[in-house]
Amino acid sequence: MQIKAQGILNAAEWIQEEHGQAALRDIIRACSPAVRDRYTSAIAINWHPMGEFVEFLEIAERTLGSGDGRIADGVGAAGARKNMKSAILRLAFYLAKPEFLMKRVTQMWRQFNDEGSMELLHLDELSGSIELKGVTSPQWLFCCTLTGWAREMVIALGGEHPVVKHTECRARRHARCVWQLKWTGQVRRGMPSKGLTPEG
Repeated sequence: MQIKAQGILNAAEWIQEEHGQAALRDIIRACSPAVRDRYTSAIAINWHPMGEFVEFLEIAERTLGSGDGRIADGVGAAGARKNMKSAILRLAFYLAKPEFLMKRVTQMWRQFNDEGSMELLHLDELSGSIELKGVTSPQWLFCCTLTGWAREMVIALGGEHPVVKHTECRARRHARCVWQLKWTGQVRRGMPSKGLTPEG
């Protein structure tokens, strides 16, 4: 599977902001030459193997976390916050209904990943669920980034106190990859402070 390089670039930027330049330097030094080269030479729209991104996440988890996926979750959330800064996209969030927006964002999956699809399974006033289908070799840490991404999606739609759980993961021998989303306060129309697109 190929993904856009903005995932690894956003991850590196977040690590530097949250944990410092020295932490990022240690992670990059521990990466393979291919990943180091990707970090130093890629531009956001370049395609590269998902395995490189997962390697970066694995080393970041060992360096900064406890291996429970929280660093990857933070990377996904930061990428989501960064990805929608244009006035046009913010205006779309202001005008559209939450269900339309959720469907539209999940449909953008293939702009950032060359394999699989993300589907909205359901959405009501206080909960929703999404499923990732068709990825040949799912990776748990990649899924962790999507947990953080989904939480930011709820925030962008106006949900309060979001809780997102990856209840089924193919990388953990389940039949599907499914996320359950819950929040308090009804999702609403209105200009969000943040936005997102689904990426690694």
